[in-house]
Amino acid sequence: MSINNTLSEENTQPVHPNYKKAAELLYISGFLGIGNLIWKYDTLENELQIFIAIIVLAFGFVLAYVTSKGIEWFKYILLALFAFGLISIPFIISDILNEPVVGIINIIQTILQIYALVLLFKIPKTVNPNQSDHKN
Repeated sequence: MSINNTLSEENTQPVHPNYKKAAELLYISGFLGIGNLIWKYDTLENELQIFIAIIVLAFGFVLAYVTSKGIEWFKYILLALFAFGLISIPFIISDILNEPVVGIINIIQTILQIYALVLLFKIPKTVNPNQSDHKN
């Protein structure tokens, strides 16, 4: 039995399309992060900094993957992480002045993440599986 079959058996309810769209936006943001890392590779001075950068990127891709699975409460975790990330706005402004490419990539990532959150919060609450699936 493959992993895909196991996942599809566990999650019999279809995932709302906004979860998939939001996950795609988060994946794009992650790939832009890889581009940023490549652009600024010379700032990674030791193995610890490289390890941390890889862990942060991997974490971003894990967030996108979990989002694609349609876990409803996960959007609140993403919102909290995004709010925590707003602390970095002064660094983004600094990057725009010192490294325009990095600053622009950071702004694009922020816009993608905001749009992903908007999509997630536009998803209606899940319907009780015991109720019939008819539209009003």
